[in-house]
Amino acid sequence: MVLTESAPAPDWRSPVIDDLDRRIIDQLRVDGRSSFAEIGRTVGLSEASVRARYQRLQRKGVLQVVGMTDAVRMGEMEVHLAVRVHHIPVALAAHELSRMPEVRYVASCVGPYDLIVDVRCRDLEHLAELLTERVRRVNGVAHAEALTVLEVIKDSYLWEGFREVPVRPGKRIIPG
Repeated sequence: MVLTESAPAPDWRSPVIDDLDRRIIDQLRVDGRSSFAEIGRTVGLSEASVRARYQRLQRKGVLQVVGMTDAVRMGEMEVHLAVRVHHIPVALAAHELSRMPEVRYVASCVGPYDLIVDVRCRDLEHLAELLTERVRRVNGVAHAEALTVLEVIKDSYLWEGFREVPVRPGKRIIPG
């Protein structure tokens, strides 16, 4: 889980979300503008029950409904950076990187890299400036490897088993 400055810290003692919560979230992934009544008809709950669950999931920081764009179709470059951090806590470098406006996602990880950072740039010149003048100058960044997205083949945020949940007519799901 990645926390943004606006997202509340998760309460690890809270109960795990249940199957109905997951089904509601999956319906919102198909169409984040769906009404609570539409979702309720699809998952078998009342509008009020869906609204209450939605509000609880938002309060707990589990759910945030946002609009997403396709960088390539917008003429931008989407780049994944694999970053190694030396001599300082990884969290300090992550915080500094997360303050850059081009940075969309920062996650700590295990393996050969300490951080995965997703950025969007206008063009190659913007990417070069970001990498050489800002990312590599962040205290503790020892190595940053850029992987450029050429085409998005699959972009799915649905739980396994989602296809068993009815989808409202007119909504499109690309099977994963």
